[in-house]
Amino acid sequence: MSEYNSISVVLPAYNEEDNIKKALTSIYSYLAAKFETFEIIVVSDGSTDRTNTIVKKLSNKFKNIHLVLHPKNKGYGSTLRSGFKAAKNDLIFYTDSDNQYNINDLDKLLNLVKKFDIVAGYRVKRKDPLFRIFIASVYNLIIKTLLGLNTKDIDCSFKIYKKEVIKTLKLKSKTGLIDAEILIKAQKKGFKVGQVGVSHFPRVKGRTIYEAGPRNKILAFVKPSVVINIFKEIKELWPDLKRS
Repeated sequence: MSEYNSISVVLPAYNEEDNIKKALTSIYSYLAAKFETFEIIVVSDGSTDRTNTIVKKLSNKFKNIHLVLHPKNKGYGSTLRSGFKAAKNDLIFYTDSDNQYNINDLDKLLNLVKKFDIVAGYRVKRKDPLFRIFIASVYNLIIKTLLGLNTKDIDCSFKIYKKEVIKTLKLKSKTGLIDAEILIKAQKKGFKVGQVGVSHFPRVKGRTIYEAGPRNKILAFVKPSVVINIFKEIKELWPDLKRS
């Protein structure tokens, strides 16, 4: 297990009223058993449902839970950047609030943090709608081809960083490109990246910001605007990523 005794967990959330309580309680229980010092930072990215109310109630009960609010939806990258900025502890871990990952798999990442500066999970068997998996595969291939990033599952939302990695990098991404941006800039600065397989489960409640259409493994599809915005950002950040 890791030699570090403090951790900050960042949870991006957008309209996750059906998932956030379960996510927070399971993560809190895990951290309380493993760490002397920990915090959970929920970054609500313009949520309009009961997400904020639920988190506030839990933060009143548990001092380790904090809520960061975006009045308007700013995007996934902006949400993570807000969480990273608020993080205070030796390790910074992030995952999503939709309960598609098993927090106990964090053990696998912690076992590697002595050797690596970043440990990135990859989904052993991804449980998302087929079209979203297809789009993600194309995206991963494009990032690997254009930017030379050799990572199995670039956009897997289950990663841990030593604090100095995040505090050293000047991050700019507003979209889901942030995962690639961190890995690219970190490797170019000499930080070491490890990878390990983690479990993945279907989303049971709510809808991801990336998804449109019925929640069906075949019919659900990725919102065109999400794809367009990511590729616009690749173009915008291209000089920065290439020289970092």
